[in-house]
Amino acid sequence: MNTFDFSLLKTDLADLEERLRQYGSKPVKDEISLNQLFIDHLASGGSRTRAMLALAAGHSQCLDKAARLSIAASVELLHQASLIHDDVQDEDSTRRGKASVWAVAGKSSAICLGDDLIGAAFEELAQLPGSHIHQLPRLVTMLSRGISVMAAGQTIDCRWTPGDRLSFLDYEQIVRHKSGPLLGLPVAMVLALTGGSDDQILQVLAGASSIGVAYQLADDLSDQAEDFNHRLNGYWVLAETITDGADPESVLRERFDWHLENARHSVQTTPQFCVDAFEVLIQALHQKYPTFKVAA
Repeated sequence: MNTFDFSLLKTDLADLEERLRQYGSKPVKDEISLNQLFIDHLASGGSRTRAMLALAAGHSQCLDKAARLSIAASVELLHQASLIHDDVQDEDSTRRGKASVWAVAGKSSAICLGDDLIGAAFEELAQLPGSHIHQLPRLVTMLSRGISVMAAGQTIDCRWTPGDRLSFLDYEQIVRHKSGPLLGLPVAMVLALTGGSDDQILQVLAGASSIGVAYQLADDLSDQAEDFNHRLNGYWVLAETITDGADPESVLRERFDWHLENARHSVQTTPQFCVDAFEVLIQALHQKYPTFKVAA
């Protein structure tokens, strides 16, 4: 039985939102306030999935509220920075049906806001309560390495142009780099604060990477027509590389199932709250893409 009870997090979530709204540099002279840009960006919505995982995992392990919020805010700030930067790189003018940050204030301001939020993610970790301060170097390293992995994946993705041939395994590795760290960090950080070993943390991060790939594959199938000759998409990578006449959609769905099984297998020997966190992510994936069955 899943030990996560999100109904207990109402106060935590309200405090998190208030905390997030404080970030983004205030104007120095007459330029657009990055703080206001960030507040408007947050108001466009979003599930706060990563922050909620940190809060729920921390609550299940009886972490004090200050520690829960520190981890949740850190990961959420980094996630929001990645969205803002992604919109600039992809030149997406909308985010959740509203104008993206760069469309409102220009690419330079959007890049600066994203940079500001990355710095703020480390500031949040620095606010860990004293009882956990001995773990701060470990968490800072985890956050830094997560950013590095994401940057590597995004760099390869941005270099892709229509006509480039890419193996499907290479494509999956790019997605692992881009999506995995931010799905795994909230759980891995709670694990670090509750005595988890380095091996267990690696298992969580590896498993979360597989869930990230599954999310992207479901999204690829949904967006195949829109992405054709425009964005790197796993469906079209398969369509270009399959030589045995197999149906790209069938192969993609098989890989989707494999990644969910691999994710579950990765955390078999970790604490129960890690297993529960993965089930939350998998069920959320099933709800978002109901035509994909969840691996049994």
